[in-house]
Amino acid sequence: MPTHEYFMQRAIELAERARGNTSPNPLVGAVIVRDDIIVAEGWHKQAGEAHAEVDAIHDAGQKQIPTEGATLYVSLEPCSHHGKTPPCTDAILDAGFTHVVYATSDTNSQAGGGAAKLKAAGIQVTGNVCKDAALKTNRFFFHYHQTTTPYVIAKFASSLDGRTATRTGNSQWITSQSSRQRGHVARQAVDAIVIGAQTAIDDQPQLTVRSPGAYAHTQAAHPIRLVLDSKGRVPLDNAIFDAYLPSQTIVVTTDAMPAQHAHKLKTLNIEVLTLPYANHSEQPDIAMLLKVLGERQIQSLLVEGGQTVLGSFFDARLVNEVWAFIAPMIIGGTNAVPSIGGLGIDELKDAPKLNNVSVETLNNDLLIKGTIASCSQE
Repeated sequence: MPTHEYFMQRAIELAERARGNTSPNPLVGAVIVRDDIIVAEGWHKQAGEAHAEVDAIHDAGQKQIPTEGATLYVSLEPCSHHGKTPPCTDAILDAGFTHVVYATSDTNSQAGGGAAKLKAAGIQVTGNVCKDAALKTNRFFFHYHQTTTPYVIAKFASSLDGRTATRTGNSQWITSQSSRQRGHVARQAVDAIVIGAQTAIDDQPQLTVRSPGAYAHTQAAHPIRLVLDSKGRVPLDNAIFDAYLPSQTIVVTTDAMPAQHAHKLKTLNIEVLTLPYANHSEQPDIAMLLKVLGERQIQSLLVEGGQTVLGSFFDARLVNEVWAFIAPMIIGGTNAVPSIGGLGIDELKDAPKLNNVSVETLNNDLLIKGTIASCSQE
């Protein structure tokens, strides 16, 4: 006989289909079960559209399957407030479910409380089924509502000896095409992506989602592009300022940027965000940047490099998660570019350590992922 965990895992799988398209809402999936069989499914596909529970109820209606007396599995506690859509608890009550099973509570103070409302109406409610998996799926959402700042992922590709470029600066390509395509999954997932001025100059990146495998069940969600450029070094004809790129580009700078350069950027519809200097640095204050992004409801940020920007985030203990693509090659050389710059640490005991580590093989490359528990945002 299938278990609660079996049905909930399917709901979580459905939730993941909309990765990148629901922010600032969470990812939510739902299944309707009768006689231990899934008879209808749904998921929240886009912010502002039907929530997962309503989508599943609609699916049941399309199939002419009654919901009275059925069990609803949903990967997040049903909402009980009226936002862009009506409360899901009302739809659940109207549908006649007798049992609702959810994975984790909703920590959003406006939306929470749905379980209590359903219990008060006489519905059997079971919570915390596959809680850890559901928390992982919505780690951006929960982190944001706890800290009001984005969840930060540091992503880099390097050789086995930790280099991202040779001593001459040659860096394309260290990892395989499979690894680069897998990197687009991270871009699809996040609200924003940040690079430094030198990376923009050297690589002329677009920072868009270009791998169809990153959005198999939804549409491409191009993150907001951020360029840390304290002095206005990135030329105006750089690819990242192309007017035809989707989404938005923001240049994060300081008072050191010439006013004329800032004005020209604005004429290209590029937002110029001026921040104070970081302590003992000529770089913008990245902790302040996270606060500003949080005020804009940006819940997740991907740090793609280069080594100076990655180093500054690690030095400030602002990284929550790491995606390290490792190629089986040795570059060597004292003057080769390391994957992580910055000041670093004095003693090994102070080094950021990964938890919840996973290792994935991509052709001959390895993708090592893990979370950092000692992030100063938490």
